[in-house]
Amino acid sequence: MNQPRPDRRLRLAGGLVLVAALAVPILSAPSRDVLREGFTNPPPEARLRCYWWWLNGNTTEAAITRDLEEMKAKGYGGALLVDANGSEQQGNRAVPAGPMFGSPAWRVLYRHALQEAARLGLEISLNIQSGWNLGGPLVKPEQAAKLLTFSRVAVNGPAEFHQLLAEPPQRNGFYRDVAVLAYPLAHGKPLPGSAGPGAEGSSAPRHPIRQLAMKSATQELGMSMPPTVPLLEDYPPAPGEEDARTRDVADLTARMQPDGSLEWRVPAGTWEILRVGYTSSGARISTSSGAWQGLAIDYLDRGALEAYWRENVDPLLADARPYSGALRYLVTDSWELGGLNWTAKFRDEFKQLRGYDVLPYLPVIAGRILDSRETSNRFLNDFRRTIGDLIISRHYAPFAELAARAGLGIHPESGGPHGAPIDALETLGVSAFPQTEFWARSATHRTRDDERFFVKEGSSAAHIYGKTLVAAEGMTSIGPQWEESLWDNLKPTLDQAFCEGLNRLIWHTFTSSPKEMGLPGQEYFAGTHLNPNVTWWNQAGAFLSYVNRSQFLLQQGRPVADVVYFYGEQVPNFARLKGSDPAKVLPGYDYDVTDANALVHRMSVQNGRIVLPDGVSYRLMVLADGAGMSLTTVRAIRKLVADGATVLGSLPQHPMGIEEETGAAPQLPGDLAHMGTRDALAALGVPPDFEYQANGAPRRLDYIHRESAGVDLYFIRNTRPQSVYAEVTLRTRGKAPELWHPDTGKTEPQPVYDFTPDGRTRMPLWLEPNGSVFVVLRQPAGRRVVQLSKEGKQYFPWTAAVTEDPAPVELRLHGDGTADLATQAPGRYAVKTAGGEAFTVEVPAAPEPAAIEGPWTVRFTPGWDAPASVSFNRLESWTENRDPGIRFYSGTATYSARFFLPGSQPQAGRTLYLDLGDVREIAQVRLNGRDLGILWKKPFGIALDQAAKPGWNDLEVAVTNLWPNRLIGDQQLPPDHRLTRTNITKFRADSPLMPSGLLGPVVRRWDRPFGLSLSHSERYP
Repeated sequence: MNQPRPDRRLRLAGGLVLVAALAVPILSAPSRDVLREGFTNPPPEARLRCYWWWLNGNTTEAAITRDLEEMKAKGYGGALLVDANGSEQQGNRAVPAGPMFGSPAWRVLYRHALQEAARLGLEISLNIQSGWNLGGPLVKPEQAAKLLTFSRVAVNGPAEFHQLLAEPPQRNGFYRDVAVLAYPLAHGKPLPGSAGPGAEGSSAPRHPIRQLAMKSATQELGMSMPPTVPLLEDYPPAPGEEDARTRDVADLTARMQPDGSLEWRVPAGTWEILRVGYTSSGARISTSSGAWQGLAIDYLDRGALEAYWRENVDPLLADARPYSGALRYLVTDSWELGGLNWTAKFRDEFKQLRGYDVLPYLPVIAGRILDSRETSNRFLNDFRRTIGDLIISRHYAPFAELAARAGLGIHPESGGPHGAPIDALETLGVSAFPQTEFWARSATHRTRDDERFFVKEGSSAAHIYGKTLVAAEGMTSIGPQWEESLWDNLKPTLDQAFCEGLNRLIWHTFTSSPKEMGLPGQEYFAGTHLNPNVTWWNQAGAFLSYVNRSQFLLQQGRPVADVVYFYGEQVPNFARLKGSDPAKVLPGYDYDVTDANALVHRMSVQNGRIVLPDGVSYRLMVLADGAGMSLTTVRAIRKLVADGATVLGSLPQHPMGIEEETGAAPQLPGDLAHMGTRDALAALGVPPDFEYQANGAPRRLDYIHRESAGVDLYFIRNTRPQSVYAEVTLRTRGKAPELWHPDTGKTEPQPVYDFTPDGRTRMPLWLEPNGSVFVVLRQPAGRRVVQLSKEGKQYFPWTAAVTEDPAPVELRLHGDGTADLATQAPGRYAVKTAGGEAFTVEVPAAPEPAAIEGPWTVRFTPGWDAPASVSFNRLESWTENRDPGIRFYSGTATYSARFFLPGSQPQAGRTLYLDLGDVREIAQVRLNGRDLGILWKKPFGIALDQAAKPGWNDLEVAVTNLWPNRLIGDQQLPPDHRLTRTNITKFRADSPLMPSGLLGPVVRRWDRPFGLSLSHSERYP
C-alpha cells in the first residue's frame, strides 16, 4: 500500500521548520504612514532583480563595478549571477571566452562582485554552475542522470537455456544491471529482441500502452506545462490483450554470471527473458560557458548532489564569507534534462514509498502489458510519482538543506515550464520562495498566453506553503533584439504577471558587457536586454520605479482567493496560467491551485473555510476532473468535508496507483458537490470579489487582491491598448477608496463611491491605455459623492445611458462642506453626496488646444553619424529622413521649440497640459530649463504648470528610440565603418526600420479646472 506522503517542508536539527518566508511588512490599520513611505521609496526587498549574465565568462572587474553601480542607481535590489553562454545561438556570433566557471581567475571576479555588492547594499543570488541542468566537467557517469534499458530473448520450453544475454543499449560507456526477469507470454509472441527504454510495439493483437515513453519518464512531456491528466488515460482494454501476469514473473538475476551468461531450465511455454539495466540518459548541461561542459547529475541521488556540492559549491561559499551577507540565495535554472527514470537505489526507494516491489512490473516499462491495461497504467502512475518524490527528497530538499547550513536560501526554477516528472507545486514549495517565468510578447516564439505565462503556479505554491515572495524570470523572449516597446509590450506583460501573483521580478536579462565589446555590446541570444548599453538606460528609472512601487504593495498582507483547486496527484503535474481557469471561477473571483502534500498536511477547516497555518483561506475546493488521487488524499478530502468544508467534484472510482484498498470511492456528500463553482459560491453567499461594468470587449479589466488586518489592496489593470471608463465593485465594506498610482507615486482619495445593497464598494474608474492603478481601502467611509451626472446623463452609478466612455472627472470634497470638480469636458455637472447634499457646476469650454508646430531644432548625440543639429519643419519619423545619419539613428535626440503664453494666461484653476501625441519610444520633458519628468507610456502627456510662465517658454523634449535602426544601417556599411559592435546578427541591410522620434502632433491645452466650486442646488437632476 502507498505510504502517506511526508510533509515536504525542510526540517533542520532540533525540529525547526524552515519555511523561508521573508520578513515583509504586514499591513495593519495604524501602518498608514509606513505603507505610504514604502510606496514612495520601496525598500530593497521590494525592488526588482535581474539575471546578471556573465556571457561565456567574459567580464572584467571594471565591468562588474559599473554594472552593480548602475543597478543600484536605477533601483535594483540585487542580481542573480548567471555564468552561461548562448551568445552564438540562432546564428549569432560567439564572444571571447573568459575564465571558466569556478576556476581561480573566475573566483577572483566572483569575489570582486560580492565585495562590490556588499559595498552597495545589493543582494546576490548565485547560479551554482555555468548554464543549467546541474552538472559539469567533474560529474562521473555513475553520478549522472540515468534511464532504464533492456534486452530480451524469447525461448520455448521445456528446454535448457545456456546463452549469453545481450547487454542492453547504453550511452557514454556506462551500464549497470538491475535484474534478469522471465515470464511466460500469454500470446506466445515476443517483442523485438533489443530495445532502449520506453519501447512501444508488439506483435500481439493489441494496442501498446499509449505514450509509454512519457508515462515511464523516458521522455519529458514537453514545453509550456502541457496538460497531464491524459497520462492517466489509455486505449480501451481489449479481451486477452495482457502479455503476462506479475505473479508469473521469475527473478533470474542470481543465475546470470558476470559475463552475462545465463543457465536456466525453461518451463513449458513461450517465455521472454528480459535483461534490465540502467545507463546514462545522455543529458548534459546546457548553455554553459567555455570549458564548463559535461554530464548532468542524477536528480534522484542525493550523493550525486553532495559530491557536486563539495567539488564546486563549497569553495564558492567559502569565498563569500568575508562579504557581509552579500550572497543570499543559491539557484539552479529550469529543468531541461529530458527523461530520467532510475538510480542505483531506486528499487529500495520505490518499496519504501509505494509499499511493493517494483521488480515484477519492470516489463511494463519495456513495453509489456502485465495483468491488465489498468494495472499496468496504475503501476506507471506509481513509478512516475516515485520519481517525482525522489526529485524532491533527494535533490531539491537537500539543496535547500545544504544552502541553509551556510545561512542561505534557494529559489531554483524547479517547477517547469518544461514537462519534468515532478509535482510542480510540491517541488516549488521546498524553496525559500518559488520562482517561475513569463515571456514578453513575440511574433515568432511562444506567441500564445499559455506559452508565455507560468506565474500562477508560483503564486499558488507561495500561498499554499506560506511564502511571501513570488518570483519569476520575466520579460524573456526569443526573436526580438532590443525591439520591445515599454507601453504596449513590456508594461502590459508585467501587469498580467502581477495579476497572476508576481511580486518579485527577476528581469531577463542584464548582460555584463565590458566596454571593449562596444555598443550595444555582447548579448545573450534571448531575453529583453536591459543594461547600461541599451539606448534608454538613462530613462529606465521611471519604469523601474513603477515596478518597485507595485511590488511593494503586492508583497503586503495575504492574497484573497475564494477557491482552491486541487489539480490531482499525477506526475508530472503543473498549474497553468490564470486565464486557463480550471476551477471555472473567472471572472470576478480568484483561485489558487494546491497539490496533495499541502492538502493533506496543511489544510484544515474553520467555520466552513479551508484554512492554512499562515492565514490564507478559501471558501471552497474544486477537484480536477479525471485527476489522479491516492487513498491518503481521498481520506484527507473526506475529512475536510466531514469537518464542514465545501468541496465540488467527484472522487476517483479507483486509486491512482496499485494499492491494497480498491473499489469505487463514494461521491462527495452535499447538495453543492456537482454545482458550478460560481453557482456554489452564490449559494454560499459569497459575491464576486471584483466586478465591473464597461463598454466594449469583455475581460477589459483584470485584478488581484491582497488584504491584512482590515486593509485591502486591489491592483487593477486595463487589458486593452485603449482607455476605459468602468464602474468597479469591490468586496469590501465600509471603507473609503484611495487611488495609488505606481507610475508616479502619487496617492489621492477617490471621493466618488457608494455601497451596493449587499454592502460592497462601488466606484468609477478611468484607466489609460494599458493603464493600471492600486485601489487601497483602509479608512472608514466618510463624506462621499454617490451620484454623478452630466447634462442629465448619469455616469455613476452606472446606467444603460453610458454608451460611450465619458471624459475623466475628478472631485474633491473639502472639510468646510464645499466641493471642487475637474474635467476637460465642458458641460453642466451635478453631484449628490451620501448626506443628501446636491451640487451643480457649469464647466466652461477650455480654450482650443494650440499646436506646437515648430520649426523644431533637433540635436543628436555626437559620434553616431547624425548631424549635430538640424531643423524639422514638421514632425516625422527619423526613418523618413533622407539623411542616413538620421534615418538609421539610434539613441537620444533633443527637440527644442518655443511657444508663447499671453499675459492673461495661465487661466485660474486650470492646468496647462502638454500632449506629445505619438512618441517612439520614451520622452523626457524640460520647460524653461526645469526637468518635468520622463514619459514612457500612453498618453505621452504632462502638466507644465510648475515651469510655465507668461511670455515665451522654451520647451525641450529628449526622445529615445531603440537599437535596431542603427544596427540595420551598419549592415549597409563596410565592417570597418560600422558604429556598432555586437555578436547579435539578426538585422540585415533590408530589415524593416522601426518608427522613431517625436511623431506628434504636439499640442498644449488648458485642462481640468480644479478650483471651480460646485454650488448647492435645490435638487439633484
